[in-house]
Amino acid sequence: MAGLLDASPEGVEQDIMQAYALVRAYDDGATLAQGGDPHAEFAALRRQGAVHRSTLERVLTGADGAEGTTTPAWHVVSFTAAQQVVRDEDTYSSSAYDDSMGRVIGRSFLQMDHQEHRTWRNVLHGGFSRQTVLEHRQAVRSAVASRLSAVAARGGGDLVAEVAFPVALTTIARLAGLPRGTRVGTLYTWAVGLREDPDGEVTSAVRELLDAPSAWTPGSLIDLLLRAKDPAIGAGPHLLPALRLLLSTGTEPPFRSLATLMYAALTDPSVPALLRTDPSLAPAVFQECWRWEPPLTWVFRRCTTETELAGQRIGRGELVCVNLASANRDDTRWNRAHLFDVRRESLPSLAMGTGPHTCLGRHLAAVEAQELLSELLDATGSAWPAGWTLQADGPVGRGFRSPGRLVLRLPTP
Repeated sequence: MAGLLDASPEGVEQDIMQAYALVRAYDDGATLAQGGDPHAEFAALRRQGAVHRSTLERVLTGADGAEGTTTPAWHVVSFTAAQQVVRDEDTYSSSAYDDSMGRVIGRSFLQMDHQEHRTWRNVLHGGFSRQTVLEHRQAVRSAVASRLSAVAARGGGDLVAEVAFPVALTTIARLAGLPRGTRVGTLYTWAVGLREDPDGEVTSAVRELLDAPSAWTPGSLIDLLLRAKDPAIGAGPHLLPALRLLLSTGTEPPFRSLATLMYAALTDPSVPALLRTDPSLAPAVFQECWRWEPPLTWVFRRCTTETELAGQRIGRGELVCVNLASANRDDTRWNRAHLFDVRRESLPSLAMGTGPHTCLGRHLAAVEAQELLSELLDATGSAWPAGWTLQADGPVGRGFRSPGRLVLRLPTP
């Protein structure tokens, strides 16, 4: 059954392209349904207060659903209140994901709190530590360079589809330890629920892989989990939700943040000028990009006890939607926060979270961003001929945000 996931190098690339087509179709449908840029709405809410009584449907789409189908929720829009929620796992539980991600991928460490969550993080930290991630730096650099070169050889292409998405997907697949020649596009779209698996064939194939410890790269994320020998983690097929979560969170936000970073670097002339003068400022560029347009708008929590947040009484069991995109544009923390400004004072944002659920992949995200910036500026500054043009969408979307397209055209010789 595992053979279902095997392919030649060309087959793997085709599989990745098909996966992105599903992502793009989903994005186009969601953007059309949800309307335009939500930042003006978020700014208006911040002016009215830090926390608002709302509904999940209004938070996610901008409008309430039909009467009787709405889900009460609290909408947290200020930086201070958002930070308070995500740092306090005693009052605000990640079990809120039981009703969303949990229904798609099963119960994973995303939904866990306290010691159960720390057990998983302690094991996975070995594969996500800064030192470990730096060992993959050359592979990331090579992947970016080869894909940019392929775009140039074809005379242009969509940098989101042909660079950002495949680099993010293949990088997390490598860190997870998936064997070479695996249809990672199929696995990704299955993991996030974009690909139906009515007969359970993909699920069965993944279970077979998880039952074969030798199939996974030594020291990889799944290898670390398989060797943990901890009842709280389990082994074999019990790790299926963890693999789905790693593929989901290791691809979706990263490819979107890489796309936004390329958009900023290619449409704001001050960015390449600044980096060519002082390459050490690259972290300031991508961290500001994460703040300005985080790829993920919300995280969710469930209130475990009656409490007060920014003057609002929140009851036990109520849903709390923490708006990271709004918090990261709070003018009480950043001056002219709506602007992308790499020279602004460096203050931590919430793009990577904070507290117990700080993003495990933050070091990986930094390496991907660093290498992409470096290779992109090298290519556009020297390797590509003068006169290239870019057709670009700015970041769009309400839940996930990123440019829909970055179509680069090189002049005909």
